Amino acid sequence: MPGGRPIKRVVDYFPHDTKHGQTLFILEQKWGNNGYTFWYKLLELLGRTDGHYYDCNNPPAWEYLIAYTHLDAATIQSILDTLAVLGKIDTELWKCKVIWYQRLVDRLTEVYARRKVPLPTRPTPGSFVVNSLNKSVNVNINPDNSNINHQ
Repeated sequence: MPGGRPIKRVVDYFPHDTKHGQTLFILEQKWGNNGYTFWYKLLELLGRTDGHYYDCNNPPAWEYLIAYTHLDAATIQSILDTLAVLGKIDTELWKCKVIWYQRLVDRLTEVYARRKVPLPTRPTPGSFVVNSLNKSVNVNINPDNSNINHQ
């Protein structure tokens, strides 16, 4: 829309239920409060991410998820694998290391209806380059230049 406001594809709020089902019970049993906290931090992150999906193939995005949730990469990988098995995040997309939770998007229908814009749609799995999250990610963007005279 030239000259108009850009379409907003994030939310500042999502419903937080007071009754919990199997998912939170399983996460808490396996990871204690870390499982519970991870789930809601993930929903917050998805809610404020454009299109409501999160691409873990992007090394800075993966590092941010680690930092934001205060968990190590192996624990996050394990929790996300469990969420995929439970059908909470899209299994096919998670194989591509992309997090998509359809129920969150479905619960935002009224928000997008008020905005008079369509709901974000599920990303296409073939549009992502898969990286191994089990390998360390080099986030050092400042290589060692100690032998270079900067004068």
